[in-house]
Amino acid sequence: MIAPLAYTKPRSLAEALELLQIAHSLPLAGGTDLLVELKKSNKRPALLVDLKGIPDLDELALTADRGLRIGANVTMNRLIESGELVSAFPALTDAAMTVGTDQIRNRATVGGNLCHASPSADLAPPLFVLDTQLVVASLQGERRIPISALWQGAKQNTLQPGELIVQIEVPWPGAAAKMAFLKKMRTAGHDLALVNMAGLLDPVQGRCRICIGGCACTPVLLPGTDTLYQESRDPDQLTARLLALAEATIVPIDDVRASARYRREIVAVFLQRLLKLLAVETKGWGRC
Repeated sequence: MIAPLAYTKPRSLAEALELLQIAHSLPLAGGTDLLVELKKSNKRPALLVDLKGIPDLDELALTADRGLRIGANVTMNRLIESGELVSAFPALTDAAMTVGTDQIRNRATVGGNLCHASPSADLAPPLFVLDTQLVVASLQGERRIPISALWQGAKQNTLQPGELIVQIEVPWPGAAAKMAFLKKMRTAGHDLALVNMAGLLDPVQGRCRICIGGCACTPVLLPGTDTLYQESRDPDQLTARLLALAEATIVPIDDVRASARYRREIVAVFLQRLLKLLAVETKGWGRC
């Protein structure tokens, strides 16, 4: 006999953290992933703690001194509908726009997208290249972790029982920095990513960041790209070196959605396309 599922909707973060101490309790945010798993019987919690009634998790603020602050309950459509964010963080809002349909984006939250820890999470690549920090809360207090420390494996995060992501902190990328996001789907408009990719290029600070999703058990931030960018004399040389680095770093798999070989080919195409987009945006490959 299946045990009954209890539900509660706390009105404060403190209350939610208390409730999450109960054995076999799970937080519920947008529910776009969790409800599917409940339906498939992949998860059987005793208690669902609905976080949607907690105002502290709804902050969306962009300031000159602190950068971007995103509460864990902020939905994809709230990101997209902010004109300031579209201008300041275009790769992030472009990624949010590719998450499901409009109805899904009205429910799906930033915190939930990250906590699900999918290797192809659409918000992961832009947040990785932006050096994002996550604020994690529990009854013991708060701690900050880099976003790369959240992924333990495919759909496995490093949060401890009773912990919640409460805020996503995104620093300003710099006045000269440009960003871009690309995604390959089977069905145009509302499918999971076969491969997704984000890049950041800053010719003033000599920064080049590339993150690839869907090609390993976690999103892959290519290592040493700042050095490659600073040492490469022309776009062709940089492209060749980054292609070789990506090929050596990613570990795609064969599954029902795409083959490993196909994913590698998409990565090569996307990387060249991404670098061209960034070169146009920064008006060349000038160095500081």
